[in-house]
Amino acid sequence: MVEIEQKNNLNFGEFFIVKQGKNVGKMQYEWSNPLTFNIVHTEVDPEFEGQGFGKKLVNAAVDFARKEGKTIKATCSYAHSVLSKDDSVEDVFTK
Repeated sequence: MVEIEQKNNLNFGEFFIVKQGKNVGKMQYEWSNPLTFNIVHTEVDPEFEGQGFGKKLVNAAVDFARKEGKTIKATCSYAHSVLSKDDSVEDVFTK
């Protein structure tokens, strides 16, 4: 089973993918201002690549933004690519 965990503070935060008690991926973000966070890095352990974990992390950020009324920027090339291709995130993603 895969779980997504989040750590967040006033300056930055992270989402983690946890599989069988092991962190196998993470996505880091920084707060640009109180209403916008910028995804700066997404990483999945090589042995777990190709299983959709990176996209799950990006989707967790979208869910968080919607729940909290925030917007997302992405300087991480992976996150930017995923978000740019998904018209359903236009409510939270700022290109």
